[in-house]
Amino acid sequence: MKKLNKIAIYIFTIFTILFCLKQIIPSLKLDGYSGLILNLLLLTDDTKYAENYTGRKFLKIKNGMTKQEVIHILGNPLTEWNPEENIDALQYSESPKDTHYRLRQVYLINNIVTERISYFYVD
Repeated sequence: MKKLNKIAIYIFTIFTILFCLKQIIPSLKLDGYSGLILNLLLLTDDTKYAENYTGRKFLKIKNGMTKQEVIHILGNPLTEWNPEENIDALQYSESPKDTHYRLRQVYLINNIVTERISYFYVD
C-alpha cells in the first residue's frame, strides 16, 4: 500500500511539473510536448519566421481580433493567401528547405480572426 502511494505521488508530481512547464514556456504552449519530442527525435528545425514574430506575440492573437490588430502585434506575415472566398490566411513561418518546421498561421473570415494554428509540421 505504501508503495502504491509513493507511485501515485510521483505520477502526480510529474504531471504537475509538465503542466506548469507548458504554462510558462511559449514553445510548449504553441507546439505541445509532441512538437518538443518530434524536434528532438528528428534533430531538425528548419523554421524561418516573419521579421517581427515571437512566440509570446503569437500567443496574444485571439479569436475576434481584426486583421489590423494581428498585423500590429506580429507585423507583416511571410505569406498571405485566400484559401476560400472571404477567408484570409496569414502565414508567419515557413521552411526554406521544405522540411520539418514550426507552422504558425492565422485564419480570418471577413478580416476577423477565427483560428490561430501552431504545431510542429513533419514533412
